[in-house]
Amino acid sequence: MQIKVNYEDIFERLNGQLPKGVFLNTDFEGKYNTMTIGWALMGICWGQPVVCVAVRFSRYTYELLEQSGKFTLSIPKSGAMTKELSLCGSRSGRDVDKFELCGFKKSNIIDKCDLHIECEVVQKTAMNKDFIEKSIKSRYYRTDDYHMFYFGKITDCYYTKEG
Repeated sequence: MQIKVNYEDIFERLNGQLPKGVFLNTDFEGKYNTMTIGWALMGICWGQPVVCVAVRFSRYTYELLEQSGKFTLSIPKSGAMTKELSLCGSRSGRDVDKFELCGFKKSNIIDKCDLHIECEVVQKTAMNKDFIEKSIKSRYYRTDDYHMFYFGKITDCYYTKEG
């Protein structure tokens, strides 16, 4: 069962959970993947609520997101799912089935999380390595593995409860 919620009402929870990890999910033609993210922005852009996420070009999620044009953030409760977040942040969906390893149902959401934000990509921007501040570049991009920033219009935001 879904309980609709206004994105403004979950802003603090998203921001509080990001440093610990949030699941970013995407799927295309029966291929599902999730990854752990620790960075995202939520706010108003182009007169609509959006979430901006950063996905490295090298990630399997990038490949699927380029094809699907949609993603969902599944937000675990604070302190929960630490093993799953670690696994999904350290293994590639090209090599393993993260849903199977974590005991998740294959879906556009992580069924063991209770809060979800569904988004449709309305804009994407590739990082330009020439414009990154040097200390950020040396800390996060030593191997030149940059990010694509996806701006997703929030199409649905809800809690899930067992029916």
